[in-house]
Amino acid sequence: MENYKFAGIDIGSNAIRLLIKDIVPGESYKDAFLKKVAYVRLPLRLGGDVFKYGKIREEKADDFVRAMKIYRDLMVFYGVEKFRACATSATRGAANSKEIIKRVGEESGIVIDIIDGVEESMLLYETNKYNLPEGKIFLSADLGGGSLQMTLFKGDDLLWTHSYKIGTVRMLNKTIDPKEVDMFKDKMRELKKNYDDIKIIGSGGNINKMSKLAGEKTIELSDIKEIIEKMEHLSVSERIKKYELRHDRADVIVHAAKIYETTLDLLDVKKIYVPKIGLADGIIRQLYEKNISK
Repeated sequence: MENYKFAGIDIGSNAIRLLIKDIVPGESYKDAFLKKVAYVRLPLRLGGDVFKYGKIREEKADDFVRAMKIYRDLMVFYGVEKFRACATSATRGAANSKEIIKRVGEESGIVIDIIDGVEESMLLYETNKYNLPEGKIFLSADLGGGSLQMTLFKGDDLLWTHSYKIGTVRMLNKTIDPKEVDMFKDKMRELKKNYDDIKIIGSGGNINKMSKLAGEKTIELSDIKEIIEKMEHLSVSERIKKYELRHDRADVIVHAAKIYETTLDLLDVKKIYVPKIGLADGIIRQLYEKNISK
């Protein structure tokens, strides 16, 4: 049976990621065999520019081009047949996004789609629903540097989705609108009132790292509180040394932990499941369904 190599590029606010998978088709995406063959993360913090200055500055744009050239060469090396590159919160919020995307495309050969929060949530939803038990209500909480994508679903039924401008790089730069936080909190209280026994799925680099630190795919609220307690008063350098974190993870992980802590507290949920599936996985799933699935 023929196999394929597809790639997804996730251009986030804190980093950009390339994921390449081997795919052996099945009768449906759920039956297909997917094997990760390469994953590369580059710490291009676009949100550091956008959330401070409202645009992507020249030096960061230069790094953006370099990064995408690296990804282009890797995809050629691995023989990738189909790929899609999606940019999220920081890029869509940059005043010069069209200019930057055009330059990156011309110099790297990679066309980038700027997607809105709803499409971002849908890509994650469509991926997660294949990996979860039926009959349960799940809330997907995908936390990035620039936004928090929330999606409530039960099996194939999408019940609600929204993208909040609440992210770790925004917190680091103190650029979150308090009204956005109030809206988020009010919605979580509403969900708690209207739905019993919501299960929470966490995705994003920070919750993945917390899961690794806890040594489990399911993290208890107590684990998150412990991470905050142990790391909050440490310097970034101390966090790097003690927990073997990258610099661009060490300076935002406590912010991420506090967002998840607030979410769990408001919903009165004691744990969060971390499948380690992200936007790039969703992009590859979409490519499969458009190009192979019948």
